[in-house]
Amino acid sequence: MRILITGGTGFVGSHVCRQLMAAGQSVRLLVRNADKAQTYYDELGEGIPELVVGDVTELASVRVALEGCDGLVHAAAGTPMQTGSVEQLFAVNVDGVKHTVGSALEMGLEHIVCISSITAIFDPDAARVTADASPVKSKLPYGQSKVLAETYLRALQAQGAPVSIVYPGGVIGPEDPGFSDSFKALKHRMENGFRIFGDGGMQYVDVRDLAALVCSLVVEGGSGRFLLPGVYSTWTQLADTIEAVSGCQLQRIPAQGWKLRLIGRLMDCVRLIKTVDSPISAETMRYATLWPNIKNTEELTARGLQLRDSRETFADAIAWMVRAGHVAPRLCPGLAAHD
Repeated sequence: MRILITGGTGFVGSHVCRQLMAAGQSVRLLVRNADKAQTYYDELGEGIPELVVGDVTELASVRVALEGCDGLVHAAAGTPMQTGSVEQLFAVNVDGVKHTVGSALEMGLEHIVCISSITAIFDPDAARVTADASPVKSKLPYGQSKVLAETYLRALQAQGAPVSIVYPGGVIGPEDPGFSDSFKALKHRMENGFRIFGDGGMQYVDVRDLAALVCSLVVEGGSGRFLLPGVYSTWTQLADTIEAVSGCQLQRIPAQGWKLRLIGRLMDCVRLIKTVDSPISAETMRYATLWPNIKNTEELTARGLQLRDSRETFADAIAWMVRAGHVAPRLCPGLAAHD
């Protein structure tokens, strides 16, 4: 098979690419900067995918990239802290989905997998967060963009289109080409203090486990919706895990959810006039303070897959952060014990 990946120089897309190439599949990436992609994959030393220059917001380049392909993994996405404007956020998260998936279907592809987000169906009540849950309206731009894309994809599924949708929680693990938001939040907590939100918690899925499910789905084809929020930890348990695998000493700061949600909104207002180097936003604080323990898809067991222990995930993630120069080695004196 020849499989096109959008977002192939991003965190999830790059791991999907690597696993597909390791399995002997032919992989093509739609990239904005071919030199950057070439350098990244050359340094990995695991093979270099075919590269086509373009952008998911440009329909013509998407169609060129899809020529001769059998499958599509749409992993490109924008977040509030990565995109320069609300307009660009919608261009990537909504128009990008319509361009790639719509074109793939028009060209007859029958193996299509889209990476969505739990945020599209998020509810503080875990029992309501299922693969059949309706998209949830959001007052915030990122959530709105994900819901619009979700509505479009579900309409295609209802018509019988061969589209699978995967909903990950927080994604973490080793080797992220772009240092995504989960890493920025982890770095911020290690360097500036870890806010503990009462009895709340979060779910993180190892990027390698997410990639394994995506690869299985795109190779086999079909249609369905699959929740993969990952391993749940209370914030106290997560702080314990980070300290245990890295040897760092976290400053634990008791925090109230409503205050952090308010601070997130204020930070978003500040971002309208200047760049802010902080993982705090209204969107991130809502999920960080209200996240329930959501069940993972049973498709993992059906496909012979399982989630890694969170200690392995965070040990590998933090070790990579140190190697890449994102975190000072002195903050993680215990990493050697986990090498």
